[in-house]
Amino acid sequence: MIEKQLIGLAAELDALASAPVAHRGPRCSIGALLKSADADVAATLRAVLDMTNVSAVSIAETLSRHGDPVTAYTVARHRRRGEANGCRCSR
Repeated sequence: MIEKQLIGLAAELDALASAPVAHRGPRCSIGALLKSADADVAATLRAVLDMTNVSAVSIAETLSRHGDPVTAYTVARHRRRGEANGCRCSR
């Protein structure tokens, strides 16, 4: 009886591990911008996001001037992607 329960448990745990992740809340606006922008703009934005000497405020103000409003918090959260307090975009 115990072996049968463990086999069932293992199968259920495997199913949990392979299930698609259910995300809550809206998608990251920086990630959406990166997907919709042309290749040159996206590459430049990725490079600027990785530069620690460029502030999130500067990036947010520049992006906001050329499209939808973006906050510095959103930029900073995207920069922390992959961390517990970052956005869900892949690193």
